[in-house]
Amino acid sequence: MKFPSALNTDFPTRYTLLGGFFLMIFIIILPLFYYTNNAALQASSLNRFQLEVANKAATLDYFLLERKYDIRALADSQEIKTYFKNRAMGMSEEYGLKVSIFSISQSLQKTYREKTIDNKAIYSRIDFLDGDGTQLLLVTSAVSTESQSSQSLLLKQKKGDLSGEPQVVIEDTNNQHEIDLIAPCILNKEICGWIVARLDSETLYNHFLSHSARRSSTVFSLTQSDGTPLKLFAKSTPDSQWLRNKKTISTLNTPVRVSVDLPGKSSLKVLFMRVQLLPNLLYLSGYVQQNKILGNINSIEFLTGAAAMVFILLFGLFWSIQTRMKHLLLKTRLDESTIQKRELTKKNLQLKEEITKRENAEKSLIENEKRYRKLFESSSDAIVIMKGARIIACNQQTVELFKLHRDKILIQSLYDFCPEKQPDGTSSKRTILKKIQQTLKHPQLFEWTLQTENTWLIDAEITMTPIILKSDTLIQVLIRDITEKKQTQEILIQTEKMMAVGGLAAGMAHEINNPLGIILQACQNTTRRLSPDLKKNHEAAASLNLDLELLQKYLQKRKILTYLESIHSAGERAAQIVKSMLDFGRSSKTTNTEFCDINALLDETLKIAESDYNLKKKYDFKKITISRQYGAIEKIICAKTEISQVFLNIIKNAAQAIGTGTFSGKTPEITIYTAPEPDGIIITISDNGPGISQKIQKSIFEPFFTTKPAGEGTGLGLSVSYFIITAHHSGRIEVDSTPGQGTTFTIRLPINKVRKSN
Repeated sequence: MKFPSALNTDFPTRYTLLGGFFLMIFIIILPLFYYTNNAALQASSLNRFQLEVANKAATLDYFLLERKYDIRALADSQEIKTYFKNRAMGMSEEYGLKVSIFSISQSLQKTYREKTIDNKAIYSRIDFLDGDGTQLLLVTSAVSTESQSSQSLLLKQKKGDLSGEPQVVIEDTNNQHEIDLIAPCILNKEICGWIVARLDSETLYNHFLSHSARRSSTVFSLTQSDGTPLKLFAKSTPDSQWLRNKKTISTLNTPVRVSVDLPGKSSLKVLFMRVQLLPNLLYLSGYVQQNKILGNINSIEFLTGAAAMVFILLFGLFWSIQTRMKHLLLKTRLDESTIQKRELTKKNLQLKEEITKRENAEKSLIENEKRYRKLFESSSDAIVIMKGARIIACNQQTVELFKLHRDKILIQSLYDFCPEKQPDGTSSKRTILKKIQQTLKHPQLFEWTLQTENTWLIDAEITMTPIILKSDTLIQVLIRDITEKKQTQEILIQTEKMMAVGGLAAGMAHEINNPLGIILQACQNTTRRLSPDLKKNHEAAASLNLDLELLQKYLQKRKILTYLESIHSAGERAAQIVKSMLDFGRSSKTTNTEFCDINALLDETLKIAESDYNLKKKYDFKKITISRQYGAIEKIICAKTEISQVFLNIIKNAAQAIGTGTFSGKTPEITIYTAPEPDGIIITISDNGPGISQKIQKSIFEPFFTTKPAGEGTGLGLSVSYFIITAHHSGRIEVDSTPGQGTTFTIRLPINKVRKSN
């Protein structure tokens, strides 16, 4: 730039003075401006230092709060409560508590593995202790050198606290400090055990605290209430500033700054600040050299700077602008730090609310689980939960239904409790698997036959319902035992059938009786009028010049008399059938009832069976072994002749079955057993004959049903016996038979409940 020559020669003095005045004003204003900006910068830096310490303390406070929640969740876990419940109920270590200990170990190891910072474990060890401090479980990566006695002493100091709030304790072990978090395990308002988690000191130090006291940054340390710094691990040595100023630090109850002269050759000053983390226990302290954030300008520097300002005016202007920009930048950072602190505080509140909500939800979940477990176990129907075809849960009614221990039921499938084939011939396993697939689309309701451990068959009504969960789909199977219901239905059907056929039989008997009487009477009169023993026959024959003796020879030679005897025998047989039909169709009003000794009545019936002529035609009753197993039973009121008829029918059928030559065992045998019951007596008549198939058993009491050849049986013997027992004596008669293993008839008679009519 070229200046006018007047500026070099004739430049007015006033302009020079004016320039000097302005220069003096500038020199005066510039230091003031410098000091003003420097003071603002110092205030901003100091606020930044305080905020840095406060933010670090808030981060550590949030970290400890998360760790408290970790061990609180472990102490309140269902696995630990289940362990102490089982132990309180006296469950043995071998069978029950090992499973609970294993579940707790998995939970502790999961927390130990998953809780990390920068891929470093947060916890160095997690202990699960008994109520008296005895160690039950330990999860750690190294062997602990802490004695059990110090741990027990630590717990005894906290034993009276039932609030459940985790406590932070600082332990001085092996010339270093350890930070432990202790949470009591509370069951029924009693402390049953403890969870003790030790923070990994090296991870805590490396993540949150400075590695060394660098002159250009803030140095942090955890201190106790007396100002003593914590030595978190063997290689970490507390900075000398903490030890020198221990007494000063212990007086800082609120975040303030304290200047302390640095001993030695340096005359620098240090700013300390302390923030409380745990009441009267743990503080976060930080220090920084004062000249690093507040500056250190002396008089010589100021004069030198003021003189230099005259020569570097332009640079001063630039510096002022730059300082202003730095001030604005620091203010922006301060505002950002304030916003971050506000957000962090808000998140802390949200976290506390979330923890409260989770605790309430866990309580509600536990209550609902207890409620539904009680409904599940107290159900009168068997309930099974299946995953696919495998049973994963069942209630007590299922255990009672299948007569098996719960553990044996849970390792099997539903088709394992079924016979190989259903009564209709379908495969049980294939049908069950098909029903499971259909249930995934819509619920299924069907009747089914199950088989217990002792091979008993059970008629059941099964309802399959899908249970859709987020991760999987389960199947609830409701099993209702309808065996008695079906038996009752069969008895009702049988009774209605018997009553209907009984009415028909009575009507038929009345219609047949009249012509049958005429036939018998005519046959008898014909025989009498041809007999030479009657005087009137001779007189009639003489009047006709007929030789009665020759007529007799003729009738005998042509077997006419034999035909008449056959007609008479057939008529009597038909009359007997009619009588049986009448007995079947109505109650006998003429049969007398009396007190009977059933054991004696059975002996009388056996004598009748031995002397029966028809029985001797096809077998020898004496070759059949009769086993009498009589119990001490009291006399009952019954129709003696009717009950004897029932016994005789059953014994004759048993003897005829054995007479075919097919029987199990060395010799044919009939076993008769009697015993008292609470409301009556029971009589069973068993044989070791060929047995009866299931198909025949369903029709065995039906009228006119017989498996004997034509002419040997009427099919009314057992149906009449059924009516005598059920209708006349209010009892029950049942048949149980397995082909190849014999047949058993069971009769139950009540005491003093004989009905006289329908």
